[in-house]
Amino acid sequence: MKKFIYIALVITGVIAGCKKDSDPILEDPDVRLSAALAEDQARLLSAADGWKATIYPLGGKGFTYYFKFTANGKVSMLSDFNLTSAGTLAESTYRLKALQRPTLIFDTYNYIHLASDPDAAISGGGASTATGLKSDFEFAFTEAVGDTVKFDGIFNKNAMSMVKLSATEAQAILAGGLKTMMEANTLYLIANRYPYIQFADGTKGAVDLNPVAKSFKFTYVDAQNTIVTQSAVFNFGINKVVLSNPIKYGNVTFNELLWDAANKAYYIMAGTTRITLQNATAPLVPLSLMFGYANTFAYRKITIPATGLPVGVNSAFTAVYNSTVGLFANSTPVPGRTITLMTLTLTSNNTLNVDVNYRNPTTSFVASASFTYTRVGDVFTLSAPVYSSNWTARTVEILPLTNYLLSGPFKVAWVTSSNPTNTSTMGGFYRTADLSSFFYGTL
Repeated sequence: MKKFIYIALVITGVIAGCKKDSDPILEDPDVRLSAALAEDQARLLSAADGWKATIYPLGGKGFTYYFKFTANGKVSMLSDFNLTSAGTLAESTYRLKALQRPTLIFDTYNYIHLASDPDAAISGGGASTATGLKSDFEFAFTEAVGDTVKFDGIFNKNAMSMVKLSATEAQAILAGGLKTMMEANTLYLIANRYPYIQFADGTKGAVDLNPVAKSFKFTYVDAQNTIVTQSAVFNFGINKVVLSNPIKYGNVTFNELLWDAANKAYYIMAGTTRITLQNATAPLVPLSLMFGYANTFAYRKITIPATGLPVGVNSAFTAVYNSTVGLFANSTPVPGRTITLMTLTLTSNNTLNVDVNYRNPTTSFVASASFTYTRVGDVFTLSAPVYSSNWTARTVEILPLTNYLLSGPFKVAWVTSSNPTNTSTMGGFYRTADLSSFFYGTL
């Protein structure tokens, strides 16, 4: 028995003798986290000219941020969130905290919080969910490679990438370069309603830049007459728009639109070849490929609002519409009827309705005409009209419109305006016998 006790004591002594206070396996986790936080703090301060950060929130859009961290817990920032944030430097505080991972926390309100603001009027997010754009303002360090540091958002898991800026890049941002690019983009879209990229094989890809949604769409029609669309969100850079993912056509791949400030034009680089975006006079994708009853079509209705026909359009239908409006206004025995809405809608794969909403002047009514239609390509032939009782009751007043609808067939196509203030997307039913005459409105 004494022998066994002796052996146990020897083994215990050997184990104790092997134990070292500096053994990393047994080191205090708090010590290791403190060391990691110190390392991350040094990394944040290592960018003498600041950082450029990019976030693409789950709720949409993309954002660029300029950060400059100081040792006393202050951070200065700019952002392309709006024109104010792009041009006015704002200071707030930050801190590093040891959560499950070393975490960077922007702990006082600044531009990075705007996309997370529950007030939809501020963030542009969903009003019903009060989650803003589901962005983040607390980030766990995940990786550092060269001049790039990567993070994961704590709450919404949005990725954020920070890249060290050169002195030249920082100076351009601090001088208002993001704001300048945003303003240039606005003017470009006013002057270029239908930009497109033409490739070497002759294909034209339509470009849709939406500065409100910060969305990008690239659309073309393939050899099978099928619409092909690729999408991304974007953020602004210095003299460029940066896409959240690459866009591909054939052997051309691009993930940014570069800005030529001298010529006020965007271009992409296909290898070493520069392709400048051009501007069409109308949308490139035929409306006939986008107008139909099934949910696969983008549009099925043409609307003339209470304000009347859209401005800047020259069509013989204008006289028909004005005549109908006048007859309603001067009808008997109750004058003063006002047309409040007129719509042309595909209600099934073979039924087309035209509805005229009007008031008399205190009570609202709807006069409807339902047509059977056949369609061959972009041409609609209307037949067998069935009129509602209100349409029949207003036979005299609505006669110019009735006669027009019976004067087809009609060809569906885009409508454009010569008035720069009219930015509506418009479509029309053109009389095939006289293409200068077309029922038109917003889509």
